[in-house]
Amino acid sequence: MGLSSGMTGMGVLRESAGSDAEVSSVLICENDPVMRSALHELLDTVPAMNVVGVATDAEEASELAQRLNPDVALLDVRMPKGGGPRAARLIRHNCPDVRLVAFTAYADSAVVIAMLRAGVSDYLVKGVDDDKLVEALRRSGRGVIGLSHLELSELVFDLVELLEHPDEKLEPVWAAGRGATG
Repeated sequence: MGLSSGMTGMGVLRESAGSDAEVSSVLICENDPVMRSALHELLDTVPAMNVVGVATDAEEASELAQRLNPDVALLDVRMPKGGGPRAARLIRHNCPDVRLVAFTAYADSAVVIAMLRAGVSDYLVKGVDDDKLVEALRRSGRGVIGLSHLELSELVFDLVELLEHPDEKLEPVWAAGRGATG
């Protein structure tokens, strides 16, 4: 069950084959209190994953990242004081070793591009399976970029469309079937 689909019944996740056993420290950056709580509860059930802090806006995310130096910061895109893109830029500037993962309800190409430009290594849409979220955090903690070939090719398609028709509203192909709400 994904976090946005009810946020109840979160059991202990199975260990993925081949996942690293080293501890990954995670900073959760999410302004919604229900989602913050659900993320914290979920990650507390995962062996070798440690939530070191929780931020509610872009400035707090940057401050906590500097103070706590987590392996990974999980960033909501729409947060107060500049949102995920600003938080990502601040963290990337002040803490270049912290890996960044976007976790949001918004899957349109403009948002994805803004987060990629700000330095995220993975982009997940809320509602993704818990196992996939945990694997993305582990992958990012190891320094592996998590966007799939399919996601990247669809994003490139959207970029080409945007360049060819800059005045038209882009209907993102990338978001198709991904659920832009959550």
